Amino acid sequence: MMRKLSLFTAVQFTALLQLLGTTERYSWPWGEVSKDSHISSLELKPVKWLRIQKTPVTDMLSRGDALASDGKTKLVLTRNSQGFVAQVLAGQQEKMSPRFCSSFAPFFDNMYHCGYLNDDDRIDFMLHFYCGGVGLNADFNEVTLLLSHEHGYEATSIQTFGGGPDGHFLSIEGKPHFVMKSFGGISECLDGKNHNFWTYNLFEIKDDALYLANQNHDNFPRTIWFAYEPKHRETNLLSSEDKTRLHIQSLKEVSLIGNRVVSCPEHKP
Repeated sequence: MMRKLSLFTAVQFTALLQLLGTTERYSWPWGEVSKDSHISSLELKPVKWLRIQKTPVTDMLSRGDALASDGKTKLVLTRNSQGFVAQVLAGQQEKMSPRFCSSFAPFFDNMYHCGYLNDDDRIDFMLHFYCGGVGLNADFNEVTLLLSHEHGYEATSIQTFGGGPDGHFLSIEGKPHFVMKSFGGISECLDGKNHNFWTYNLFEIKDDALYLANQNHDNFPRTIWFAYEPKHRETNLLSSEDKTRLHIQSLKEVSLIGNRVVSCPEHKP
């Protein structure tokens, strides 16, 4: 099967958790932290695909059945003319009715993972959909989290550059979080030139939803100059007004009610 390769994975995450000389500080793509910062990656494991069916002419996924690492919770992924639809089963019992996840088209079986993301003892799913673009957009994806609750599961989608298991899913002070990465430009920066920037926003994974939570760590929101070599320090090329403009722009496509990301809609055949 084909494997999607992230354009910036090798560059951005080689430095992940790398000790900077003798300074007792670590470098993540979104910034430096002290060695005792209580930040670590959340563990995610690939799902086990039991069946993958594709349409003969287009080679598009029609249905996939996957098993979580707990050995009992099942993901059913289907695709219609609008995009991908996810359902969660435990045995024959439906734990989440079909939810529309993404309008992106490609399917790569290695982009789907599971783990314990929201601090309960029930397995969760991370679905990672590739937009199909080239250039910078080769790393643009939609992430859908299927998060457990007392009576089943809820689905939440968010678009981001990257979004895979490495560097985006974090435990910060014992609480699970997700890092969203956006791209934007300012036509005239403080040096009088046009530059592009990465903007990082922090979301807390709480119960069965995502919540905007930049206040949970001093490094967020983070604005980092886009350059060929990896950078992790806050840019000094922008005024505070331009940084705010980029932060607002980065969240423009996120559907929020207050600080909560809106859940995925139920699929209506």
